[in-house]
Amino acid sequence: VGEQIGLTTVVINYDRPGVKGREGKIWGQLVPIGYVDQGFGTARKAPWRAGSNENTTIEFNTSVTVEGQPLPAGKYGVFIAFDASESTLIFSKNSSSWGSYYYDDKEDALRVKVKPTVIDKSVEWLSYSFSNQTENSATITLSWEKLAIPFRIQVDYINDQLESFRKELRTEKGFIWESWQQAAAWCLEKKC
Repeated sequence: VGEQIGLTTVVINYDRPGVKGREGKIWGQLVPIGYVDQGFGTARKAPWRAGSNENTTIEFNTSVTVEGQPLPAGKYGVFIAFDASESTLIFSKNSSSWGSYYYDDKEDALRVKVKPTVIDKSVEWLSYSFSNQTENSATITLSWEKLAIPFRIQVDYINDQLESFRKELRTEKGFIWESWQQAAAWCLEKKC
């Protein structure tokens, strides 16, 4: 799934496990609490891979903040050390491994605390969705069974757009007065 937040493209690639009759056995059982030794690979303390099969990944084409913490542009493996009261969302520089069998905390780019919430309706297939969107932010929510794990992404839309204008006006677009007028009108509207 993907969305545009300001000028930032956010793409999440994940596999969707199903509940498949395991109601009440997903969170804290199938998805372990904290970190576990999965009995394979090099990780002796691995978080959940935030999906199934290969790594769940998230990619940003600009720098963002996640729950107020900075994260550079790039592609990251997404992991969750689950706890019903407060989970740790992990963005790993390693986005290519299979699951979390080779998870290494030295490759963490960012860790943030997030609060899982109970939801009324059951979600059979794990999903990621975007909500509460503004021109510079959105909430991304992982939903599965009767639990949701939301986290807030923010972008610097004004400065990203100004940087884009600076680059574009150095190309052939800089030789057309309309490009300058468009940039100036946008800046006037945004008071920048």
